[in-house]
Amino acid sequence: MSQAFSDLAPRLWGFFTSIRLTVVLLLALALVAVVGTIVPQGEPAANYLARFGPDSGALLVRLGFTNLYGSPWFLLPVGLLTLNLLACLTRGLPQAIRRVAQPLSWETARNLPERGRFYLPADQDPQNLVCQVLRREVGRPRSVSPESGKIVFFLERGRFRPLGPYLIHLSLLLILAGGLVGKFWGQEGRLLLHEGETAGSFVLQGDRTKPLDFQVRLDDFRVDYYQQGIPAEFRSDLTFFRNGREVAKAVCRVNEPVTFGGLTFYQSSYGARPNGPVKLKVCQGEDCHQVEAPMRQALTLPGGQAQMMAVRLDGNLMGTGPAVMVAYKSGPGHPLVFWVSKDHPELAENPDTPFYQPGPQRLTLESLPFQYFSVFQVRRDPGVWWVYSGFLLCLPGFILAFLLPAQRWAVTLSQKPDGRWEGRLLGASPRAREDFAIKTDRVLMRLKQKL
Repeated sequence: MSQAFSDLAPRLWGFFTSIRLTVVLLLALALVAVVGTIVPQGEPAANYLARFGPDSGALLVRLGFTNLYGSPWFLLPVGLLTLNLLACLTRGLPQAIRRVAQPLSWETARNLPERGRFYLPADQDPQNLVCQVLRREVGRPRSVSPESGKIVFFLERGRFRPLGPYLIHLSLLLILAGGLVGKFWGQEGRLLLHEGETAGSFVLQGDRTKPLDFQVRLDDFRVDYYQQGIPAEFRSDLTFFRNGREVAKAVCRVNEPVTFGGLTFYQSSYGARPNGPVKLKVCQGEDCHQVEAPMRQALTLPGGQAQMMAVRLDGNLMGTGPAVMVAYKSGPGHPLVFWVSKDHPELAENPDTPFYQPGPQRLTLESLPFQYFSVFQVRRDPGVWWVYSGFLLCLPGFILAFLLPAQRWAVTLSQKPDGRWEGRLLGASPRAREDFAIKTDRVLMRLKQKL
């Protein structure tokens, strides 16, 4: 048993520190995200049966594809990715810290690979000249005189670069931890409010009701449109109460959520509902009649030759104002579906619009009493600060890893018996070698120009 474990442990360690595992897990998570985008999540099972068919819908529900982000399809690769990051962090971070803790010394600097030589006459001040060139091109150097007639200048850039990849690893771990904390200890639901309505609870996923320790009221809802009829902005004016006493007011817009009582309210969508029956005028030639049509109830029109049903309403359809969708049927066959506009009845004659009415009767909207309602996504996410911390830590990690390559430089000056100085330019850079070569050539050129 002991021998078997000693053989298995290195294999497991190699497995969890493998870059191949990282790539496979990232591809698996990408595939899960694609499936989660195609298949709507968190809806009742009946919706999937109706949308995908009885067999396919039942299979999606049984395999857990309708709740992917809480299923093993998602949690298993996330857990393995967490172990992968932890293993890489455990293996590499101590080495990176040891490297950072050892600054460049002159003993190390004088053993760097040689990049070029130059010579200075005896009547020049070599220390001042070399300091000027290095400070201008690569940075402020340190200097020592270990022996008589010898001077060493050295500096390093990107000393903390080895920490960059591990800061990125740590930031990803924080983001994953924040997501899991929010998933298992957070709350997410839906709140629908009509204008003037006050709510003391919201609906969690799974149709469970969650009481609030405060009350929220929708005072007003407004929607603005572009000229093309596309919504430009919709906003909800909210008032919050505790124990029946008003404590705060806020305006909730898309991308401008409101936070109160530890919950965040996101403006999700909106709609309108009727406040009473829809009043229409039905004309056939000169013969006109007033009718009242309750929503989603079949109504026989005067004369008994046709039937209609008010199906939907919109407070400002395509920028034309209030309108009601009507299903109209006269004789056999499928009903005709069209919109009836209150402010633009002339659109009924235009066959290129959804308002076109082919006849024989003409419907005109007389009155459309309605009230807006607003839909909010309600969330409590205790892991959000973990995620924010991860993103903040990711920025210095990327800067260190990709924008600050490690470079070490040294210049040694040795005085010859005739008084001249021989200079050797030393340096090394494990990455960004083209940039390093350009700087090396420039430093040598500057030093030789000073002759």
